[in-house]
Amino acid sequence: MKELCIRDSSNRMLVGGSSFKLRAGETLCLIGESGSGKTLTGKALLGMLPFPLKWTGDILFRDEPIRRFRGRDWQRVRGKRIGTIFQQPEQALHAAIPIGRQLGDLLRSHLPITRLAAERKAKAMLGKVSLRDVDRVMKSYPYELSGGMNQRVMIAMALLLEPELLIADEPTSALDVTTQAEILTLLKGLSSENKMSMLFVTHDLLIANYLADTIAVMYRGEIVEQGRATDVLKHPQHAYTRELWQYRSAFMLP
Repeated sequence: MKELCIRDSSNRMLVGGSSFKLRAGETLCLIGESGSGKTLTGKALLGMLPFPLKWTGDILFRDEPIRRFRGRDWQRVRGKRIGTIFQQPEQALHAAIPIGRQLGDLLRSHLPITRLAAERKAKAMLGKVSLRDVDRVMKSYPYELSGGMNQRVMIAMALLLEPELLIADEPTSALDVTTQAEILTLLKGLSSENKMSMLFVTHDLLIANYLADTIAVMYRGEIVEQGRATDVLKHPQHAYTRELWQYRSAFMLP
């Protein structure tokens, strides 16, 4: 991504001139407070900016400019090659379709797989994201599950097709501390095992400290600092990064 700019209908700049590169198997944490432009950046990468927002710049996925992608291109890319975890489960889950069918349909829409094999794969992934009583979850509708359970279902859906890139927008914010740790460990392990790249959007330096290979700090729509995670966290250069550090310093790992 190079020189990404996002403007609203009045031509007001919401994200200005942001650039970063994400390599295979690498995790980049995009850090910043609410309203800093993190989520908009992630949506731009997915071709999902809400109307009437517009973007300029260069965004390449595997050397392909996403500006050229049309409906069928995105159907081929989203889910299979790029997985997405949104902040709210309702953005990904259909309220009127049982969980098992949603997972199975996703698998069968991208892979030559039988219904039974899809069901087994879906159950295995639900177990990996710390859901218990998987058979019940498979038969349930989203409104019959808690918010935290739906969040885990959405994470399972994003990982089901073993994407090359995962864009995760505050994916563990609705989970308890124990489950959050389990999910982060799972994401880190899959990234390493499958060479899955990950753009992880967060405001939490503790998460970045655990997950990130590289960090980009976003402030008021601009990336003000980026580099290797150890450098940014231990020797922050920008005043905003130092402010975030000071806020969390009492809780940070050494």
